[in-house]
Amino acid sequence: MPKIPTYDVQGRITADVPSSGTIPSIDVRENIFRAAKPITDFAVNEYVKEKKLEADNKAYQLLSDMYIDQKDANGNTIQEGLFSIQSTTKKNGNPTDAALYHDNSVNSLYNYFKNNKFNNIDNFTKKAIEKKFFSTAGILKTKALEGSRIEQITLSKDVDEDYISKEALVLKDVGPVYIDIYTQKVIDKINSNSNYDEGQKKILIKAYNQFGVTTLAESMATAQPFAFKEAVEAGKFDLLSAEQKITLSATADKNILQSKFQVLTGSLDLPPDAAPALLSRAYDEIAKGTFGNNQELQNLYTSLSVTEKTEFKSFFNKKARAKRTDMQFSILAQNQIIQAETAQESKKLIENMDKETGVFDQQIEELFGNTPVIIEQFKDLNEKIVNSKGKSISSFDTNSKIINLIVNDEINQISDPFLLPGETGEGKSIIERYENGVNLKDLTFLSSMIDSQNKNPETYSQMKSFFEFIDYYKMPVQGSPVLVGIDSGLDDRLNNFKYIMYQRYINGIQSGVPAKTLTDPTKKEFIGKDVLNFMPNANKIFKEMIDQIKKNKSFDLKTDAKRLPGESTQDYLKRIGLTKWQLWLRN
Repeated sequence: MPKIPTYDVQGRITADVPSSGTIPSIDVRENIFRAAKPITDFAVNEYVKEKKLEADNKAYQLLSDMYIDQKDANGNTIQEGLFSIQSTTKKNGNPTDAALYHDNSVNSLYNYFKNNKFNNIDNFTKKAIEKKFFSTAGILKTKALEGSRIEQITLSKDVDEDYISKEALVLKDVGPVYIDIYTQKVIDKINSNSNYDEGQKKILIKAYNQFGVTTLAESMATAQPFAFKEAVEAGKFDLLSAEQKITLSATADKNILQSKFQVLTGSLDLPPDAAPALLSRAYDEIAKGTFGNNQELQNLYTSLSVTEKTEFKSFFNKKARAKRTDMQFSILAQNQIIQAETAQESKKLIENMDKETGVFDQQIEELFGNTPVIIEQFKDLNEKIVNSKGKSISSFDTNSKIINLIVNDEINQISDPFLLPGETGEGKSIIERYENGVNLKDLTFLSSMIDSQNKNPETYSQMKSFFEFIDYYKMPVQGSPVLVGIDSGLDDRLNNFKYIMYQRYINGIQSGVPAKTLTDPTKKEFIGKDVLNFMPNANKIFKEMIDQIKKNKSFDLKTDAKRLPGESTQDYLKRIGLTKWQLWLRN
């Protein structure tokens, strides 16, 4: 068997320091720091990131607020934001002022936030906000100043246009002698504007010169056609195109012809109040071509061409018709004025008669001195009122018929004669009907209606609803048909109802209440709410009737009131002062 080799160990235990290759000696604390360092670095980095993100969020939130206006609790703006600052800067047509305004406003905005919004943020965030804010404000300023320059150009153009337009008016007023001055002023004004380049200046100078000359030419072709033709021949309007010259020359020729027509028809230019015969005479002279033997006018007429003479005939016929219409209108208007004045004076006089139970004849003559017919009627009326002490019987039906004629414009004065339905012969006026169905109150009412109608012809277009109301409610106010003929107060009651309702109606109209509303029972403004108060009391009526019979007790029908030969029952009863019912009760 092979022999296993053996070795003798000669080492020993020693305290010598080990050489390389042996296990080193390590500080425990140093070993932990090295092991934890990556974790510590990560935590620090995350903290920094969080703080930076937090600062950025605060910064962006405040920057966002800086764009909009800051307002107080009442909604009033106390500090403009960037958007408002930029908008105002753009609208400023002076870029230098705009830039100064922008800088001052931006600084004011930042200081506002610094003093009011930065209290709880750190310096790092403040620096971030400041940097971002002024960077953004600078960008916005650039765009805003571009807008300011555009606005400056626009304003500059407006100033140029305004100045040149005024110069064009001067040119129009002064005439062709001002053309060279106008042209030079246009050149000087456009060249002084640094916003235009050379090409723009040439275009604008030409356009403004044509504008001024065209304005003058159009004005002269209409108002000064002869001068326009002379100016064209003198080369004053060479800036006009050939087409413009032809068009304006045709206009001038037409106006020259119209001027000739006006001269030839000068005799027709009469005042509206001239005698119609003068118009007829002037028309005949023109139609014959004699022109009052005026040789110059005859020569002017002879110079017209055949076509122009035909056109002239149409012209003077039209002018004569228009003048005739003016004269007729003047006469009508004068008549209406007199009519309105007469109606108003009549109303006042009747009101005085009602108050004083008559007036002096001298007062009547002073009011109607130029109208003898009216004076006579008022004097007769005055005498009747004095004799009757203003007391007279009224007929509701008669008044209603008269009102209908007034509304239909068939009665314009209380002195106008007229016939009521069923009447024949010669008509009577309202004044002449006193004591014949018309009393003093009726005269006052009717004269007031006529006065209002003359002042405003549309007045009684609003009265339709009122008269429909009266017609509808007169039946309950009248009472039972049985009482007709024995109710002595019927007409007074109906008229009193009408007068009171009329006053309410007029007051309502003047207060702006619609006519339909005033006569509508469903509306609170209804004028007839108390209509029941106007209804008759049967017991009172019979009592008045019995009292009337007793009053006439001494009257003997057999001996004192025999019917006259041929006298009708109605006339007989009227003459003796009794109705059928009273006669029946008496017997």
